[in-house]
Amino acid sequence: MTQEASQAPETGHGEETPSTQNNWLEQAFPEDALAEHGGEQIPLREHPQLSKYGSAADMAKSLLHAQSLVGRKTVGLTRPAEDATPEDWEQYHAELKRMTGVPDSPDGYELDAPKGMAADERLMDWFRNSAHEMGLSPEQARGLSERYNDWLTDSVQEFARQREGRRHETLRDLNTRWGGDSAANLELARRGFSTFAQRAGINEVEQEMILSAHGDDPLMIRLFHGVGMAFAEDGFVSGSSGPGSRAREMSSKRFFAEEVFGGRGE
Repeated sequence: MTQEASQAPETGHGEETPSTQNNWLEQAFPEDALAEHGGEQIPLREHPQLSKYGSAADMAKSLLHAQSLVGRKTVGLTRPAEDATPEDWEQYHAELKRMTGVPDSPDGYELDAPKGMAADERLMDWFRNSAHEMGLSPEQARGLSERYNDWLTDSVQEFARQREGRRHETLRDLNTRWGGDSAANLELARRGFSTFAQRAGINEVEQEMILSAHGDDPLMIRLFHGVGMAFAEDGFVSGSSGPGSRAREMSSKRFFAEEVFGGRGE
């Protein structure tokens, strides 16, 4: 009777068997180290949750990743696929607005006007409607509004500084041109402007608007200085309103052509 030699099954080089996969667990944890599983204490090296790691390094990486997620707020909302139905997108945006606290209507946004300025209700209504249409949260809308208010305040202050600078430049220019007669000529220009504006039916509010826009322009001041001189020569600036007043009888076009642009007042 011939006895056949039994052969052990071959295993390929480099393949990990269950024994080699768990070898690091046996080296890392002592036999008496226990952990709870399924309501009972089992050896830590045999815990199913640890057997999925191929090495101690893999387990350490997983632990560090888990710790990095601690404290993060997860949002249980998934963006629909690009080929999602309009209903899916509508539901998604509605849920997103609910989660971010978007108010039910534009009136739910509380906004403040810039400090020291009257509220522009038309602008604020436009801002509220736009914020609601874009789905901004109250915090986002208020933050954007505050940044706009800061920009507007800085712009107004910068405009005032520039205007003051132009005013000083104008005075220097006129002082160079008129010398010691500057104060008297400025007053004559003011009276000339006021008189001509009244004759043209321009009320005080409209006059202030013109002066606000052009009152620091040296050419405009010289222009109305010429107007004032023309009126003064006919006695109109001083209050004359007789029928013989030459300036009153002229049309505005002829008056500027002959009395102002004709060279008088220089």
